[in-house]
Amino acid sequence: MSRKKIFVCSPTAVTGGPELLHQLVHELRNIGRAAYITYYPFEEKLECPTPYRRYDVPQAKLSDDLDALVIVPETATWIARPLKKAKVMIWWLSVDYYFARTGDSKIRDFIWHFYGLVHPHDFSKRKIPLFFMKKYVHLAQSEYARLFLESIGIDSKLLTDYLSRDHINEERAMTLNSKRNVICYNPRKGNGRSSILIKKYPEFEFIPIQGLSAGGVCDLLESSKIYMDFGNHPGKDRMPREAAMAGCCIITGRRGSAANKVDVPIPDEYKLNDMDHEYLSGFGRLAQDIFENYEKHNVNFSNYRRLILGERGIFKRQVKEIFGMLTLIARK
Repeated sequence: MSRKKIFVCSPTAVTGGPELLHQLVHELRNIGRAAYITYYPFEEKLECPTPYRRYDVPQAKLSDDLDALVIVPETATWIARPLKKAKVMIWWLSVDYYFARTGDSKIRDFIWHFYGLVHPHDFSKRKIPLFFMKKYVHLAQSEYARLFLESIGIDSKLLTDYLSRDHINEERAMTLNSKRNVICYNPRKGNGRSSILIKKYPEFEFIPIQGLSAGGVCDLLESSKIYMDFGNHPGKDRMPREAAMAGCCIITGRRGSAANKVDVPIPDEYKLNDMDHEYLSGFGRLAQDIFENYEKHNVNFSNYRRLILGERGIFKRQVKEIFGMLTLIARK
């Protein structure tokens, strides 16, 4: 088996995507691979963020060698542009973030995607256009990403993710007596649609998930009955899963990964079509019914929580299957 060095490129932001990149390095090292985290921007001296120091992720400088495999997220395909010898994998942690789109403004989305492709200040930071990407190996974090790549003629392998142990506590999630009639939401996702709902239902208590420590987010989720997310769901998002594990009932739209039954496998009655104005009244009826009959609705998310609990095992298996084929990948 090849002892190929694996460099996983990551920013140092403390969000779901970078944590997953660190989890990959950790799991690769667990199976005996010489894997390293490589932080960008490369010209800066960057340290491992505190929350990720639990993982086995030694740093290494990116090396463009024949025995190197470089893994980059879809938002940083520019990293692959100058590499001549190393093999490259593009890991699609999202679809929408490649296009820099939020869904709140088509004009804004177009401008930011165009900016990412042309980057007037630094040619080396320009994203690689889709029609030049077939020469790389592609991984998909979500079914949404896999289907997108398939639609443009690119094959990919599923490499999903899992929640860290901070969010896996079945007993805590089932503590129902601490629940209040609160709807929490992430104001950075689908804020335009969330604002409409907040304005329409002043009788409901909506609390944004912002300005909180990790512990504060957990406390808010554990005390709320509903987590709503009418964002674009650019990948298999973590927040709905974290909310479900905290005992929240989940209400989403049908955009992005929420449109399929693989990435967000909750009953259809909790997925509202926010492109139809009738979803406004439907949301009100559903939220009120959850407030009044929380225990009945909570049971409907038992299967979702069971699947979430099994995600780490699936991730470990996928890593073994994909990176057990390093010799094959090296020949491509």
